[in-house]
Amino acid sequence: MKLKLHKKTKKYILSIMILLLLVTGIQIYSIVKSERTITKEKVLFEYSCQPAVDYSVVIHPNELYSGTILEESTYYSKLLLDYIEASFAFDYQGSYSAPLRIQYQVVASVNGYQGQSDSKTIYWSKSFPLTEEKTIETEGDSFSTEEQITFNLSDYDSFAVRAKQISGMKVSNEVVAELTGKIIAQAADREIEIPFSSKLRVPLLEDVFKIDKSIAEPIKGTITETEEVAVPIDRAKLSLLAVLMLLLIVAIPVLLFIIKEPDELTLLRKKNNGLLKNYGSRMVAMKEIPSFESCRLYQVYSIKDMIKIADEVQRPIIYIPDESTLVRNNELLIINENSLYRWYSA
Repeated sequence: MKLKLHKKTKKYILSIMILLLLVTGIQIYSIVKSERTITKEKVLFEYSCQPAVDYSVVIHPNELYSGTILEESTYYSKLLLDYIEASFAFDYQGSYSAPLRIQYQVVASVNGYQGQSDSKTIYWSKSFPLTEEKTIETEGDSFSTEEQITFNLSDYDSFAVRAKQISGMKVSNEVVAELTGKIIAQAADREIEIPFSSKLRVPLLEDVFKIDKSIAEPIKGTITETEEVAVPIDRAKLSLLAVLMLLLIVAIPVLLFIIKEPDELTLLRKKNNGLLKNYGSRMVAMKEIPSFESCRLYQVYSIKDMIKIADEVQRPIIYIPDESTLVRNNELLIINENSLYRWYSA
């Protein structure tokens, strides 16, 4: 059985196939010829530095405490205090070995201030080095060190009293023991400076005091650069488009030259077959149509109008069968007394 398509249907399918062929060709050309790139961020160097501080309070032997070393985060008596022992440390980590220069020092600062920690105003400050400034040059992907110091509050209390006498200011006093420093790393073709600090804050001239330990958040950093990276051809997509294009190239000639359009007789027979299939129960086949010269002829607009008329006048729709077109002359009739209703299938 040969496949046949109506002329309009054939043109519609052909238009779609040509459009698909054109789009597919453009897609293939753009994939093959275009040199697409994406911007990618490349990590050159990563680093981190974690400062830390711990302390213990050493007191004179007494009847209240079983030992002479008190733990952190509690209240202490100035009368029982012997000295404070602190341990300042920091730990550096890099993603690879690099030349390092480390500079740091522990300094005690006596401050005269007013206000709370969030809105503190410092009116005067005096610094006392607790260690010498140290500079270490080394190379590696890590470095850590620790500084042990001890200090007695009595010397700082005495200085705070003298400062009050000199300045005449009624201010609160504190001593801040702080480790400050920086690591300078030569990495990723540049100099990277990493500052760090940690501190202990101790109130002065107080009978009972508590030590505030302040540690900066871990310092982390990344050195990056952006680069243009070529995007590889999507071979799976290219293969799929090539197969589609090949199928279209084959299908278009088949549609044009092999798939034929049905002739008028075939189309008419198909149309009349639809009529018989849909309305056959309302129709009567006759060998000959009786003479209707004396009848008044009415041309009916559509098959649906014929059905309405047949229902109204209670008459069947008649036709003469035909071997080629199924319905002779492609016409349907309704005869009612002196009226003839005719519908012609064009």
